[in-house]
Formats: sequence, structure tokens, C-alpha cells
Amino acid sequence: MSIQAFSDQRNWQETWRSRPILLRDEQPNSRTAEQSNAVEQVAPAPCQPAHTLIAAIFLALAVIAGLPRAGWPQATKASGADLCYTCHQELKAKFSQANVHAPVKEGTCDLCHNPHAARFPKLVRFKGADLCYVCHADKKETFTARTAHGPVKQGQCLNCHDPHASPNKNLLAKAGSDLCLSCHEEVRNAPRTVKHMPFEGGDCLQCHTAHTSPVKSMLVKPVIQLCQDCHQVTDPRIARIHQPFNIRTASCVSCHAPHGSDRKGLIKTVAHQPFVQGRCGACHQVTGPDPKATFLKGQELCFTCHSKEVQAFKKKFVHGPVAAGQCTACHTPHASNIKGLLAGEAWGMCLECHEKVQEKYARSKAYHPAKEAASVCTACHTPHASEQPDLFPDDSLKVCGTCHKEHASLSHPMGPGVIDPRTKGILNCLSCHDPHGTQFEKFISFPKERELCIQCHRGEMLRTRQ
Repeated sequence: MSIQAFSDQRNWQETWRSRPILLRDEQPNSRTAEQSNAVEQVAPAPCQPAHTLIAAIFLALAVIAGLPRAGWPQATKASGADLCYTCHQELKAKFSQANVHAPVKEGTCDLCHNPHAARFPKLVRFKGADLCYVCHADKKETFTARTAHGPVKQGQCLNCHDPHASPNKNLLAKAGSDLCLSCHEEVRNAPRTVKHMPFEGGDCLQCHTAHTSPVKSMLVKPVIQLCQDCHQVTDPRIARIHQPFNIRTASCVSCHAPHGSDRKGLIKTVAHQPFVQGRCGACHQVTGPDPKATFLKGQELCFTCHSKEVQAFKKKFVHGPVAAGQCTACHTPHASNIKGLLAGEAWGMCLECHEKVQEKYARSKAYHPAKEAASVCTACHTPHASEQPDLFPDDSLKVCGTCHKEHASLSHPMGPGVIDPRTKGILNCLSCHDPHGTQFEKFISFPKERELCIQCHRGEMLRTRQ
């Protein structure tokens, strides 16, 4: 409210208070002078104090609302962080730790927090990494890249860093590998009577980078170069163990566990039988000019032992790598820490090829809960071949029904005889839900149930309106 508006309001209030008071059913200007005097002397008495109080309250609010910001008192009880400490005294000791965030050290709490109100918890001005990027804008492009560490990509800086102060360098919430292993429990819990020294010493960053890397597993450099920084392939002992193979260009982690193992030599826990038995010649031409060359190529070599899979793979729908004969796209031929000699954790390994699915998960607000579990792609899909689309092991209704049994009898009609008018195919769970994720609750394909329903029932909706 401007000063002029406030003045006009006061003039209106004065006019309103000086108006003649009319009795019920009385017309204006119908009184004699004596009647008017009598009414004005008697009528205001009982209610005037209350009305005066109310008018005073409105007047005070009007004054407050109308004053320009320059008219507000600017002085506070204290300045900077000292003002915050008048209430948050418990933080003062924490903020005196060895490593203090620059804004905290400078006492500029209001750089990150709004002292009055905010849209986000703890009165922070922006949510998640958006707040950090106010100062660290130079990191945003690399930290949001596809090759970034999960928490970094998701803007969860506080998963690793304390925003105020820490006894640890770089404001880390925990020291050494304790921080990394608080998330990577599969590494913490893996069996290891034989331990790799960097891991044993808690120095994860000797091999990995914390934020972003173009190399798989967030390594600081390609695995061949990384291992040879410490392990010289010219060492006679190493050369003798690996004869007749030249390991100068070999990937050490195809056989060795980089963190630890229960097997001698850090050999991974699950080993291919010919390999663990030292029968390299079962697959490789060990006496030939190139010992690494195999007797047969691709899956033909695998079928010499796994002959039962030949018929199993001759189905209507075949997984791309299987159709191409690339068994080693998913399996390692030597050793692995994962059952089935998988080359990596099933979830991450699948998404290395299925990038569109990964992108959908990243931008979705709702998705099938299986996303949160480990090795879950095979809960709904078979990895090799199937008679069903999308490599389902059975009809999609039966696949969903293995977990969602109650929906078979209580949900919308589905299955044979129920046709989706959009696709002319059989209506099933996937007609309304996208298990890989959408922006909407229960991962339905449209923001509201009505919008979802009218995709098929538009005619019925129009007839209802008529």
C-alpha cells in the first residue's frame, strides 16, 4: 500500500465514523434536530470502545503494510553467524572442526539459508545440488554427465559431504572407505580372506574417482594402465604364472577380484571350471602362435560344453547378444564374483546396453519397485530367449500375477477377449502401466485416471455427457 493510498483510507475511515447513525427502518434525513442529537448521544456508547479497538488494529496493519521497505528497522541483535548462534548454540562447537565450509567460516549463513521462510527443509534457498551449484557452477556440466557417480548425478551432494564442517578433508561425512562402504554394502560383505592392499588400507580413491569418470566402475584410468601402475608385467614371477599368455594388454579384472577374494591370487569367487582347473587348452590354442586364440568362435565354442542351450535358444524371441552369438557380452569366460559368471551386476550390466530404459528411470517419478532391488531384470525377463514378446518367461498377465495375485480378480477386465482399441491387441497390465517408469503415480501412462480411461472409453464419456 502506498502512502497516498494509506492517506485516502484514513480519510474514508473518518468519513465513515462521522456518518449519522440510523435506527432500524429509519430513512435518512427524516429526523428532527432534537432526535438526531438524542440518537448520537446514546447510540454510540455501548459499541464505540470495541469499534475503536478494531479501527486501531486495522490502522496499525495498514501502516505496516503501507510503509516502504526502507522504513523497516534494519538493525539486528547481532551480525552474521553470531545472530544464528543466539538460538543454534549447539552448532558453534561443530563449526570449529578442522575443515569448515567457506560460507560457515565467513559467518554468511544466509548465503545458503533464508532467515525467514523457504520452500525447502532447513530453510535452504535451493534444493539439493542446485544450492551447491550457486558457488560450484563450474562442476555442473561434468557432474550431470551420464558417467557421473550415482549420488553426484542425482544431485545428492550431502550423501558424501557435510555442508558445514567435518574433521575429514573435503568435508567428507566419513573417513576413507567407511564413506564408500556405507552405500556399497556388496563390496563390504563380499568374502575376502585375501585382500587387495589399497582396499584393505581404506584408500578407495587410489583406483576410483569420487565424482565422474569416462571409465567403467569410476576408475581413474583404464584398468590395464591402472593395474600396471603397481604390478609390473615384466616381473618374472608374474610372467611365469601367466605363461604362455602375454598379459601386457590383458584386463586383470577378468580373472582377479580388485577388492579381495577367498581364493589365492585374488581369483574371483565364481570360476569357470576349465580355468580354475588350469585347463586353458580346453578353449585356447595354447601351443599355437597366438595362445589366446580359441578353437572355435563365439557361442560355437560355448556349445561344445553347453549343448543343452542350443535348443533353448531356438525360440521366437531371442536376446540380441544371444542371436549374435556373443555369450561374453554378459558372461565372463574365466571368473566372476557373481553367480552365472556374469560380467557385472545384472542391473547395471543390462542398462549398459538398454540406455533408453536407464534414461526413463532417471527422469521418472514413479516406477516398478523392482528398480530398487538388485539383479531384478530377470524377475520379469528371461535373459536368453522366449516365446513371449519382451522376453517375458510367460504371458505378461501371468508374469505380473506372480506378485500381484489380487489384481487378477479385482482389476479391470484383461486377457483374451478383451481388446485394447488403440492397439487392437489383448488388453493387459502394460496397456495402462509402464513398469520402467512414468511421471505419474502407480506408473500409469497419464496424469489422472480419467485421462487414462478416456483413451479407450472416449465414446462412452461423450454419450454420458449427452
